[in-house]
Amino acid sequence: MSGTDEPSDIDELRRQLEIYQLIFESIHSGAMVTDADGYITHFNRYYGQFLGCDPATQIGRHCTESVENSRMHIVAETGQAEINHSQLIQGQKMVVQRIPIKKDGKVIAVFGQVMFKDVRDVGKLARELSLLESKLKLYEEELINLRSTRYTFDSIVGESEEIQGLKREALKACANTFPVLITGESGTGKELFAQAIHNASPRRLHPFVRINCAAIPRDLLESELFGYEKGAFTGAKVEGKPGKFELADAGTIFLDEIGDMPIEMQPKLLRAIEDKEFERVGGTRVVRSDFRVIAATNQHLESLLAAGRFRKDLFYRLNVIALHIPPLRERPADIVALTRRFLDQTAREAG
Repeated sequence: MSGTDEPSDIDELRRQLEIYQLIFESIHSGAMVTDADGYITHFNRYYGQFLGCDPATQIGRHCTESVENSRMHIVAETGQAEINHSQLIQGQKMVVQRIPIKKDGKVIAVFGQVMFKDVRDVGKLARELSLLESKLKLYEEELINLRSTRYTFDSIVGESEEIQGLKREALKACANTFPVLITGESGTGKELFAQAIHNASPRRLHPFVRINCAAIPRDLLESELFGYEKGAFTGAKVEGKPGKFELADAGTIFLDEIGDMPIEMQPKLLRAIEDKEFERVGGTRVVRSDFRVIAATNQHLESLLAAGRFRKDLFYRLNVIALHIPPLRERPADIVALTRRFLDQTAREAG
């Protein structure tokens, strides 16, 4: 090392030591460091204020002489950290941590810090956390009510074994994110089951996006599903528009009347479902969305497969969890329960 370099190296070392000292002194709770034998090497001013002593006078003393019930020397011997332990100091139970500092596997120092000056602070923190959890639950319930979904499993009325069995199967579907295919005649409650599955799943706080594949013109279906970029076609919004799959991120997309999906759109739909990614119409950027798919149809998809109007690969991708809802004429045991529900609903609406 040259003579001209030495002063700058010393100055840099002093600067770093000053920063470390400032950091240690800025720890708002009490903190101290001992050597491997338990003798104090550092003692910050906040600890001195709390104990009513001059930090400078504690340097060089054994930790047991400065702080009652100290275990810093024991941690130095065992090399085992003690996190969030209780320590009685001046008649006050405090929560502390003692962390061994090692070099080449050997304890060279121990860092100790007061986490809470009074264990009652921990109780206060727990009560505040409990209050926040209660508020969060309330906000979640309000958010669910604001969502477009309004049906839950309680909305599914029926005492027949067919309906009870379907509810059990649908409840199993809530625990995973596999695609669900719901079949049944018009009016049997396919969307009711779809919303119930969504509302009972971990995705209930996120969007439930419904799209009727039979009600959208063929030339607009792709832009409805995947969105479009600005200037993609005549009449497109200047800023572009996100599609239903993009809006369903973290939630559920319900593809109603999936049997009416045009055959030319089915490969793009299959890719979006398999890869969870797609491109907007007129765009080149890949959009990724984490959605769960629930599809429904009143058509016999096996017949559409045989006629070449529905792709086999798309059918098998959707038909992972299959729910078939029988019509009411096949479950007469539900007629009375449904009648009572409709009467109650009509009475409330009529005041």
